[in-house]
Order: sequence, then C-alpha cells, then structure tokens
Amino acid sequence: MGEVSSKLLCDAKLHAFVAFSDDGRDRDPRLQPGASVALSGLTVGVKDIIDVAGLPTRNGSDTCREAAPADRDAPVVASLRAAGAVILGKTTTTEFAFTDPTDCRNPYDLARSPGGSSSGSGAAVAAGMVDLALGTQTAGSLCRPAAYCGVVGFKPSYGLLSTEGVTPLAPSFDTVGIIARSIDGVDAAFTAMHPGYDPAAAKDPDHCAAATVLLDATTTATSETIDAFNQGLTALAEICARAIDPGVDVDVARVVANHRVVMNHEAAAAHGRLLADNVVHLLAPKFRAGLTAGAKISEWDAKKAAGDLAQVRDKFWNSMAGIDAILTLPVPEGAPMMGDTTGFQDWLTPWTVFGGPLVSIPWGLDTLGRPRAIMLAGHPGEEATVLGVARALAKQAPDLPRPVLPSD
Repeated sequence: MGEVSSKLLCDAKLHAFVAFSDDGRDRDPRLQPGASVALSGLTVGVKDIIDVAGLPTRNGSDTCREAAPADRDAPVVASLRAAGAVILGKTTTTEFAFTDPTDCRNPYDLARSPGGSSSGSGAAVAAGMVDLALGTQTAGSLCRPAAYCGVVGFKPSYGLLSTEGVTPLAPSFDTVGIIARSIDGVDAAFTAMHPGYDPAAAKDPDHCAAATVLLDATTTATSETIDAFNQGLTALAEICARAIDPGVDVDVARVVANHRVVMNHEAAAAHGRLLADNVVHLLAPKFRAGLTAGAKISEWDAKKAAGDLAQVRDKFWNSMAGIDAILTLPVPEGAPMMGDTTGFQDWLTPWTVFGGPLVSIPWGLDTLGRPRAIMLAGHPGEEATVLGVARALAKQAPDLPRPVLPSD
C-alpha cells in the first residue's frame, strides 16, 4: 500500500475529505505533460467550495448533492497543478462556508472540532494526509482551523488571489488562502499561485518594526494562550529592530456586527433562492437563519455597514504607519469540543475586515493537548515581509508533536 493510500485509512474517523480524485492517488506529477517541478510530489486538498476538474463542488450542502463534476479547475487550483502538485481531493467544508459544524474531527483529539469553515483542509494537513490545502476566509474560516489543528494558516491580502471558480459567501471579504505544515510550504504554494509574489522583496526581519495588538472582546484568552503570546513577543523582540504596543483601540463588537450585516446581505444575494419552499428544509439551521436575516437587510443598511467598516479599516492602518508586522492572537484558546460551534471567530473577523495578510503560527500544545497558536498580521500587499518575519518567528516556536492518527 502506498504512503498516500495508507494516510487515507484514517479518514473513516477523521472525515477530512468528501471526495478523492482518481488522478491524485497514483499519478506522479513529474510525469504530467507541461508540469513544472516547483511543487513536484506535493499533495493538495481543496476546500469543497472551490472547483476541481472532474469532481463536483457540493459546498457542504445537501442542496448540492446532485451537482455535476466541474468542467475545469478554479485558477487557484490550476496554478498548483501546473507547478506539479497532485490534487488529492475535496476537503470538508461547513455549508457554503458558513458556521454550521461538520462531522470532521480534530486530529489531535477526535472529540474536538477542527474549526471551520475550512474544517477538512486544516484537519487533512495536520494529519499528514496532504502537504498543502486550500481554504477560504470570510470571517475566520482559514486561520481558525489552522490554529486549532496546529498547522500554518496563511490568508493573503483581500483580492490578491482569484476567486473565480469559488462559490461565494460574501464577495466583500471572501479570500482564498493556504494551509500547510510550514511557512516554507506556504511560500512555495503562494509563489506558484501569485506570479507577482517575490519572496526576495521581503524586508529583513532585523530591520522591521513590530507591534502587538490584542483585541478586546467579551471572551478572554486562557492563561496558556497568553503565555504563548508572551513567548511570541519575546521571540519577536529578538527578531525585529523594535517591538511596541501602540495601544490601538478597536470596537470589536461593532466591527463584528457590521461585518455580519454585510456578510448576511451578500450571502442572501448569492444564495437566497435556497429559501424556496422545495429546498429550504435541506439547509443547515445557522446558514438558513443567516440567509433569512440577510434577505431582510436593505441595500442602504448594507452600504452603511460597509462604509463603517471601511472607516475603521482606514483608521486602523493609519495608526499602524511604519509598522511592518503585528503580533496578535487568532483565538483565545484551543479547539472546542464537537457540538454546535466551529469555535470563536470574533478576534479574526476584524483582521479579515482590515484586509491584509495573516499568518497563523503553531505554538506548542496546552495542558489539554490542544495546539496553541499566535498570529502575525501586516499591511495589505506586504505578504513577503510578513511571511519573512513569520518564518523567523516559527523557528523559535515550541516543538509540536504530531497527532496520533486513528489508523496508528
């Protein structure tokens, strides 16, 4: 039995995949005509809201059970395939990338959630089933599962990667990103996906100015998560020329509320037809409620909320002038138990609204055996510098043991 095939055995309990590509199991990418060798031999999972040629895009929804196979790869998938990667299959997503939990499990503890909505992408990379996975983030949907599953999550700047062939949730925020085992893996994949990206353009970390920003919210971080943040800050202070706390105040509750208005409004515009009597019963409860709420939001109210978010975003980045990297936390604690939630996202939503690159970095385990994480953020368009600082920071992260897989 091949290495890839043996890894797939654990999916009967992990539920990270919803479909496998016949091509992806046995074909050596180095034999594919026209393929480069940049990602040769690397396997990729693709969130099931992103088109993969020959596989249906079912969006984690019973309303899409009869979807026909996609005619072509989404551009983000095609770029990885052209670089020599093997597309192993489609990974589990929450329904239309909203917040209803799936049956996907966290590889570090099958009783816990992997997060969402890129649930299967985070779990598959953490379990070693694939080297890389594609996910998306509209609120916290990529960095959260990366944090919960102990892998690297990278959300590039809004609009940098094509969303063609990607089922929309809220186009004002939808962003394709990468989950990988390491910063180097992210860097290699992003280089293939974005021709304009030049890692050599990164500012040397020891010439960078860093800041720390912990967002206020109704939920507070556990002591072990704060310990991870403080360890990250100590490491960052050694890496960068200077590290400061600018004392920025962000009204998280207001940002989250306005984001939800825009997201629900745009989701209803894209998928409101699913509220029709003949299919509404097939929808998961939270997505159905989101569509119902969104259908009642006027265009004026949505534009007002979007305008408020734009003002907050501009004010925030003006306050960060001269700062190259920002250290923060993606989540207040490790993965929750399986249940009616995919985890806490209110700290990630503002960063998604701010629109710049985000890198979630694994930072050891807590006493419950759950992965911890810290996160770096940067100004829009500053991917190279943020990834460069993240690479230096990750070298000082505590060891993270591999999860014990169900097939072990």
